[in-house]
Amino acid sequence: MVPGKRRSDAASLAVLACLLAAAGALPSSATARGKKAAAKPAPEPPAAHIALASAPPQTTVLSLPFDGAWGVIQGKDSQGTHKGYAAYALDFVPAEPNPQALDEAAFRERKRLAEHPCYGRPVLAPAPGRVVWVHDGERELPPFRQTRKHEAGNFVIIEHRKDEYTEFRHLQPGSIPVKKGDRVLAGQRIGRCGNSGNAVTPHLHFAFLGSFDPIATRPFRLSNYEVMVAPNVWKPGDGDLKVGQIIRPAPGDATSRSPGRAPSWPPPRP
Repeated sequence: MVPGKRRSDAASLAVLACLLAAAGALPSSATARGKKAAAKPAPEPPAAHIALASAPPQTTVLSLPFDGAWGVIQGKDSQGTHKGYAAYALDFVPAEPNPQALDEAAFRERKRLAEHPCYGRPVLAPAPGRVVWVHDGERELPPFRQTRKHEAGNFVIIEHRKDEYTEFRHLQPGSIPVKKGDRVLAGQRIGRCGNSGNAVTPHLHFAFLGSFDPIATRPFRLSNYEVMVAPNVWKPGDGDLKVGQIIRPAPGDATSRSPGRAPSWPPPRP
């Protein structure tokens, strides 16, 4: 889900059920005369007005930002929350071993964050880079509750090459082991999946950015992954992920460290 936007409950829950599974201090009165109050640091960069549809060719090779089998629950230009500056973002959750048994009623019985398969799962850097923005310490709401105001949530932005960045949102508070300026390797843990910000249930919001200040997504392709095309039948991905696909890192990929559980078939449809 995109910062500052809300997803339609009906649309998001239908797909989720199938796949799921520091503020600055004011100067004292004695020293404030003739001085401006210290500005509060911004928790996140501003959003651009539009996405960068005509960005230069992608040069960073991006792998999946997780291990195991996951599903795509919201795709690019979905007309949900992935539109405007966020038109090229993706949302992921781990694939359920038996999604047919998980209807909306059963899904809504998951009242605790820990009951959602995504919660606490490691989020990995999809390519080497340098951390350019980190925000941590924001609260999480229980599942199916939304704040009435925009909350930045906990997130990380990594610069890979000039004008090529990745963004990871809704992370678990206290789970981010990196700081601004750190160099990261492909497959290095940069946080854990959570429910911070404007999220309804735990999921990973992932985007490739052509600019991070302001934030603007751009078209991209992923590499080194497989798509499940039939029960336990996997084919190399074509780079363009779509809603409803169940995917996993290809064997031997830099970010692949565990095979994950084999999900059931068929994948969900939006």
